Amino acid sequence: MIRKNLILVVTLLSLPFFRGSSLASGLIGAEAPYFRVQSGDDKEMTLDMTKGKVILIFYESKDIVESNKILKAELNKLYYEQTEAVKAVLVRLPIVDCSKAAWPFVGTWKRKLREHSTKEGVAIYCDWNGKMFSDYKIKVDKNNIFIIDKGGRIRFFTSGEIKAEETNDVKELLKALAGE
Repeated sequence: MIRKNLILVVTLLSLPFFRGSSLASGLIGAEAPYFRVQSGDDKEMTLDMTKGKVILIFYESKDIVESNKILKAELNKLYYEQTEAVKAVLVRLPIVDCSKAAWPFVGTWKRKLREHSTKEGVAIYCDWNGKMFSDYKIKVDKNNIFIIDKGGRIRFFTSGEIKAEETNDVKELLKALAGE
């Protein structure tokens, strides 16, 4: 137990995001705000439903979902390499800002979400009312990435592209938090 905690502390200290860099957010270390999002097949996901799990959130607008493709591929690979017990602790939660979807087109948005969810192999959710956008201080037109630990605290946040050399840091943090 002490060894795992020591590894986690070393991992956290090695990440540039936790040393007051320009990428750091006031949200890091704070309790994650409540959220409620909905998939294209009307399934709901809330923060309460993920208690006791490590959550990886990609929050994006529909125009930038292709950014951070390398990171997404690496994290999907990492997920599928894990044991079933670890997979049960990790929640991959891609969220699209759907707050600007006009009423007559909501059905089209939901259909596209279902199609993309099938293509990506993970349910993609929508923030229909923009509340999560506001509460999580989402950066407009950027890929926003959060990691929330099992206790419901935000342990990582960044927006924009993650450099290839930083991908391993993110992977190590996820593994360390999943093993806590």
